[in-house]
Amino acid sequence: MSLLLMLLGGLSGAALRYGTERHLRSRFRNPTHWVPFVLNFVGCFLFGALAGWAYLHRMTSGTILLGGIVTAFSACGHEAGQLLVSGRHGVALLNSLTGWFIGLTAAAMGVFLSLS
Repeated sequence: MSLLLMLLGGLSGAALRYGTERHLRSRFRNPTHWVPFVLNFVGCFLFGALAGWAYLHRMTSGTILLGGIVTAFSACGHEAGQLLVSGRHGVALLNSLTGWFIGLTAAAMGVFLSLS
């Protein structure tokens, strides 16, 4: 059952992520790399908050769903790959490191907020 929930969470999450990113890119003139960055931040924060809430209520399966819903670091990985191919190695490294750092920070903020 949890495998089915994980598959459904990933499927709905991918569709939600794709639709949200397309909408944001169409609304702004130059949404270069910040759109996936912001979506990952929000997703990591929500994931952390849900994980903290699930810990308080001794639940574990709910965090599986949100993990697939919004946070897709593959989008940031794809952009880092594009930067590498274009020869912008420093920017690709900086983009990757800051993305992971901000994601971890956002998740920690969500956990601490939900636990307090």
